[in-house]
Amino acid sequence: MEDRILGILLELQKDMKEVKSDIQEIKGTVNRIVASQTIDVIGMLKVTKKKTDFEVDYLNNKLTEMDKRLFSLEKRVEN
Repeated sequence: MEDRILGILLELQKDMKEVKSDIQEIKGTVNRIVASQTIDVIGMLKVTKKKTDFEVDYLNNKLTEMDKRLFSLEKRVEN
């Protein structure tokens, strides 16, 4: 009976080592996924910023052109 209990305990100990090893592997995988997602998000933010900056520059230039044209028309009307 004692040998049987000892055998069960040894098997449990072996299984626990395997579970601990699996948990460490899972933690490593999760950490790599988290790091990868962070890099992906930063990349998307950079692309979005470039597009937004371009649109802001375009609108600013367009507004400046319109302002110049409006100023010119106002001057013509005054004269």
